[in-house]
Amino acid sequence: MTAVCGRAVRPTAGTVAKRAATNCRCRMRVMSQPDRPNAAELIDWGAVVAQWPEAVVICDIRGRLRFVNRAAERLLGVSGAQRGEVASLAQAYPAAFAQRLREDAFPAALRGVIWEGRLRLASAMRDSTTDGSTSGHSATADSATNDSATNDSSKGVPATIETEVRVFAVKSGGESLLVISQRLAADQSELAEALAEARARKRSILESSLDPIVSINHEGVIIEFNRAAEQVFGYPRGRVLGTRPAELLFPPELAEDQQKRIDRYLAAEEGSMLGKRAEVVARRADGRTFPAELAMVISREGGSPILTFFIRDISQAKSDAAERARHEAELERSNQDLQQFAYVASHDLQEPLRKIKVFSDRLRKQHAEHLDELGHQCLERIQSAAVRMQSLIDGLLTLSRVATGGLKFEPVNLEQVARDVVADLEAQIERVGARVEIERLPTIQADPLQMRQLFQNLIGNALKFRRPDEPPLVRVSGRFVHRRGERPAGSRPEDETVRILVEDNGIGFDDRDAERIFGVFQRLHTREAYEGTGMGLAICRRIVERHGGTITARGKPGVGSTFEVLLPVVPPSGRRVEGGSSGASDDDIVY
Repeated sequence: MTAVCGRAVRPTAGTVAKRAATNCRCRMRVMSQPDRPNAAELIDWGAVVAQWPEAVVICDIRGRLRFVNRAAERLLGVSGAQRGEVASLAQAYPAAFAQRLREDAFPAALRGVIWEGRLRLASAMRDSTTDGSTSGHSATADSATNDSATNDSSKGVPATIETEVRVFAVKSGGESLLVISQRLAADQSELAEALAEARARKRSILESSLDPIVSINHEGVIIEFNRAAEQVFGYPRGRVLGTRPAELLFPPELAEDQQKRIDRYLAAEEGSMLGKRAEVVARRADGRTFPAELAMVISREGGSPILTFFIRDISQAKSDAAERARHEAELERSNQDLQQFAYVASHDLQEPLRKIKVFSDRLRKQHAEHLDELGHQCLERIQSAAVRMQSLIDGLLTLSRVATGGLKFEPVNLEQVARDVVADLEAQIERVGARVEIERLPTIQADPLQMRQLFQNLIGNALKFRRPDEPPLVRVSGRFVHRRGERPAGSRPEDETVRILVEDNGIGFDDRDAERIFGVFQRLHTREAYEGTGMGLAICRRIVERHGGTITARGKPGVGSTFEVLLPVVPPSGRRVEGGSSGASDDDIVY
């Protein structure tokens, strides 16, 4: 396994100059030993070489550094602050390569030969820090003797690269200096460019994420802490990098267990929580704890495992959920109180209403001759009001039973239910000259009595609110919301929803009243124009909602109305007939 290699080439005077110019990518003349330029000529090119994209290092024959250009600083990982500390080849290059330079390259160069070699550098070309300096010295002894990919521990990304090295000698003020020109190997330039692009993409993703992202290297310390993590946890990035997650991100009582899990996952590169979301308790910089969702994934970078946390602060979500649950509980209690009130009130009203009816009937039968015309009118009004009150009470009782009564779910053929309702309404249909069309309807799991009441109210409503100049036409149809070819793969008919339409050509209504008509005791017309209590559609809505569905209406004055009912084939509670199927199949529906 060879990380450094080299060969000496003795060129002619012309080829020496040509190769030297290629190495430095400038017109610095490098000639044979007797005709080398003086130091002044070299210094004239110093500004050019300092900015040149290839790495250039100049040292004396003892290996003491005289000049390092910016490309060399980046390639070797020497920061501006470290520049004064790196004074020799041994500090700039891996020990094995520095020794190779002294033993092979320098003697060849001093003989007028251009020495060529290759060097594998570990942790080179690191990412720049925020102040523009590089992240640290990169050359290590291991990099000169180990071909395996190494890992940049500060970034968690591989940074082992192959470089081409050329060494030649120049004269400066009578002193022999050695020029070391270094660049990425031809087969490494595209890799370096792709690596730089990948790092830029990674940084962009990290910093644009709305959720905290924390990465931990194989040593168990944090190497990434994005901007969202700073905002959520309250720590600056510099405070967190290099620390163990449990030290800062979790409450003290949970820290040890969390760190053990992290170390275990990194060692085994597997774990039960990987790829899953789990709720944990995290800690902010001020010591406050908060609930968080945590997802963990493990990847390999540079041959070592990297554990990444994706964290979401769910404090607000949990607070909202608790508030929503409280409101729902209050609403449920309120609804139960109202239902109980309606049931009790309607029962309590029955007795005085019964007495009003009994005594008004007795007065009419036994004392009618003692009443004048005004007395007869008053008596008729009392009896009419009693009948209307009885209708209202009956409506309240029906609504209460619909809202609170137990449901018996079983397969219900809606088409048969609709036809039975039409049969019950036969006298009324004949009286108004109506035509009711029932198309094929599905079979679903529902309470049969409530389905019957639903269709009776909707069809009866269409017959009642008819136009005087045109016989009523009522059409009842239904189908699955998704056609057979549109269903998601693996879905079953009983997972579907059914749409039922009840359409008529009656008086219609303004769409602005589409919600109002479902209210209790709500009417759009006077009792003289159309009889009724205003309870029918309210009962329809309650029936549909108890089956996990919805009911809406749309209309146009003088044209007609359409009521749309959406019902699940199987109610949300999942209640099914013991030992039976839902009763739904593709044959039960018309497409």
